Amino acid sequence: MSNTSIPTNVKRDLWFAAHGRCEFAGCNKVLFRHGITMDECNISNYAHIIGDSPQGPRGGEKSKELSKDISNLILLCPECHKLIDSDEEKYTVEVLRKMKKDHEERIMLVTGIQPDMKSLVVAYGPKIGSDTPFFHKNVLFNTIFPERYPTESSPIEIQMKSVLHDGEPEYWMAEVRQIERMCNDKVFRAFEDEGIAHISLFPLGPQPLLVKLGTMLNDKYQIKIFQKHREPDTWRWLDEDKKNDIYLDKPTDTSKEPVLVIALSANAIKGRIAKKFGDTASIWTITCENPGNDMMKCEGQLMQFNRVARKAMDDIKTAHPEAECLKIFMAMPSSCAVELGRIRMPKADLPWVLYDYRVEMDEDFETITIK
Repeated sequence: MSNTSIPTNVKRDLWFAAHGRCEFAGCNKVLFRHGITMDECNISNYAHIIGDSPQGPRGGEKSKELSKDISNLILLCPECHKLIDSDEEKYTVEVLRKMKKDHEERIMLVTGIQPDMKSLVVAYGPKIGSDTPFFHKNVLFNTIFPERYPTESSPIEIQMKSVLHDGEPEYWMAEVRQIERMCNDKVFRAFEDEGIAHISLFPLGPQPLLVKLGTMLNDKYQIKIFQKHREPDTWRWLDEDKKNDIYLDKPTDTSKEPVLVIALSANAIKGRIAKKFGDTASIWTITCENPGNDMMKCEGQLMQFNRVARKAMDDIKTAHPEAECLKIFMAMPSSCAVELGRIRMPKADLPWVLYDYRVEMDEDFETITIK
C-alpha cells in the first residue's frame, strides 16, 4: 500500500477528471455512494500507475518523481485497485494509462455514461476429456481483454456431444439440434433477459456445423469471431502486412447446376470437386492467392471474405434463376465457416446443401441442408 501523502488539490483535480467514478475500463463504479445502502461515502483509491516506490507494483526509476503527479494517478474502487496490483504483467503501465486516458476523455464528452464493454463469451467445439485446452476460460478471457470484458465468470460452451459417427446422417441432425437448443436456451436468453449486446465467439469443429452456428448467430447480432492460429499459437487476431486477397472465380458456362467451392485452407479441393462433377456443373470458386491451413491472419481478411461470399451468393442466384439449391464444398478456416452462415439471407438465397470431406474414404458426402 502507498505511503505517499498526495496533496489535496491533486486529489481534487483527479476526482473531477474521473467524475467520482472508477477509471478501470468497464467498471465505472460510483465512488461517493455505497452500492447497497446508497449512503454517501468516499470509497475511492488514488492508485499509482508507476508505483510510488521502486519495489512497489510497476515501480521503477521514476517512482519518486511521479509519486504526486496527477498524470501518474488513476482513481479506482478498492476492488479494481487490488486487481491491478495483483497482476503486473496483465495490468501494465501502458494498459493503465490507456484506461485513464479513455475514461477521462469520455467524461469530458458526457458525464457518467456506462461504456458498453461487456461481452458474452461463447465457445463451440469438440469436448476433449474434462477440459478442452483450446477453450480454457483464462485463454478466452485474456483474448478479449482489454477491448472487452466477460459478462459471466465462465464462457457458454456449445459442445459437440453426439456419440454417433460423422458419416451417419443422425450425427449431423443431433448436432444441429444441439446448436439450436443451446443458442435459444443460453445465448439468446442472455440477450433478452440480461440486456447483453455483444458476443465474442470462439469456434472450432466440422465446417457444416460452423455454418449452421453462423446462421443462428446471424448479422442481427453484434459479434466478434476469433480464429485459432497455429503459428503463433493464439486466438488473437494478428497484425498482418502480407496481402492474401480473397476473390471469386466465376465459371465461363453458367447453364448447369451451380456448385460453390470454397478453397481457402487447401487447393486440392478444387481438383477433387472438378473431377467429381466433370462437365455436369457450373463451378464457382472462392479462393485466395495463397491457400493454406493458417491463411486467415487478420480480422480484415475475414471482412473481405464476408464481402466476397455475399457477392458470390448474389451472382449465383442471378446466373441460375431456376436452380433448386446450391451445393457447397468447403476447405476454409473456422471463422470463415461461421461468417458464411452469418451472411446468409434466407428469403433471398438458394437452399444450401453442405458437404464434408472424409479423408479415410477420400469422399465428399452430404451433411445438412440449410433452407
